[in-house]
Amino acid sequence: MKVSIVIRAKNEERFIGRVLEQVFAQEYPDPVEVLVLDSGSTDATRDIVARFPVRLHRLDPSTFSYGRALNYGAAVAAGERVVHLSAHCIPTNRLWLRNLTALLDDPAIVATYGRQEPVMGLNPFEELELQAIFPSDLDRPCLSIFSNSNCAIKRDLLLRYPFDEQIPFAEDFLWRTLLPESYKSVYVPEATVYHSHPLSLRFWAKRFRATGECVQYLDRRFGITYAWGDPQDNLRRLSRNWMAMMKSEVEYFLANGYYRSIFMIPLFEFVRTFFYMRGLRRGRRIYAPPQPTRVARRGSAGRRSRTLDT
Repeated sequence: MKVSIVIRAKNEERFIGRVLEQVFAQEYPDPVEVLVLDSGSTDATRDIVARFPVRLHRLDPSTFSYGRALNYGAAVAAGERVVHLSAHCIPTNRLWLRNLTALLDDPAIVATYGRQEPVMGLNPFEELELQAIFPSDLDRPCLSIFSNSNCAIKRDLLLRYPFDEQIPFAEDFLWRTLLPESYKSVYVPEATVYHSHPLSLRFWAKRFRATGECVQYLDRRFGITYAWGDPQDNLRRLSRNWMAMMKSEVEYFLANGYYRSIFMIPLFEFVRTFFYMRGLRRGRRIYAPPQPTRVARRGSAGRRSRTLDT
C-alpha cells in the first residue's frame, strides 16, 4: 500500500461527505486506503462515512487528544506514507494527493504540507488569517512551520517520532519543532484544500482558550515559545497589537464587502483576548514548571507559526 489517508472526525456531517467525494475522485496512480477515526460523533457523520469504502475506527472521546488520535492512525495505517486530512478540509481539485505526496520520493524530504484556502465569505476573520499564513506560491514564506490539517508524512518517521499526546493544541507545531534538523519538511502550495470554520463565538472561545493552555504547556514542559510570545508577556503584547489587528480587519472587510462583520470586530477581539488569557491561567495551574534543561529553538520557527495551524 502506497498511501493511507487518515481523517479525524467528530460531528462533521456538514463537510465529510464532500471531503470523501473529493478524496475518492483523486487522480493517483498507486493504491490508497482511507481511514476515518471517529471520536464520538452524535450526528450523521458515521452514516455518511458508511457510504464510502473506508476503514472506520471508533476512538474513545474521553481519552481523545489530537496527538493520540494521529499516533493511532499511524499505527493502524498500511501505507508507506500517511496523509493527515481534517474532516472539514475539502481538496480543491483531483491532483491534490499527487501534489501533496510527490516530493516524498526525495529521500531527503520526510514530510509535506499543503495550502489551506478559506471558504470565501464563511468567516471573514479566519479568511484574512488563512490568506496571510498560507501563500498561493513560494514567492513569500508560509507562516506556519507545519499543519496536520493537510499534510503527508513518511510512516516510518511517524513511528519513530510520534506526536505528543498531552498537548491540548498545536501538536503539529510541537512535532515539527522537536524533529531533528536533518529531516526536511516542505510547504506545497499546489496541494490545496478549502478549510474554514463557521463564525461561532463559542467555537472560537474554545479555540483561543486551548491556545492559551498550549502556550503554557510548550513553555513549562519544553521551554518553547509559541507564536503569541512568552506567557508572562502576553497581556502587554496583546494590548499593544489589539488596535493594529482591528485596523487590518476593518480594512479587509471594507475591501471585500463584509460590512456587517465590521460590527463584530470588537466582540471577536474581546473573545480572542479574554479566553486566551483564561487559557493561560488554566495552563499555569495544570502544567508542571519548566524543566532545568530547555529545548533549543529552531531558528525562527516559534516566531513564524500562527494560531490557526490546526
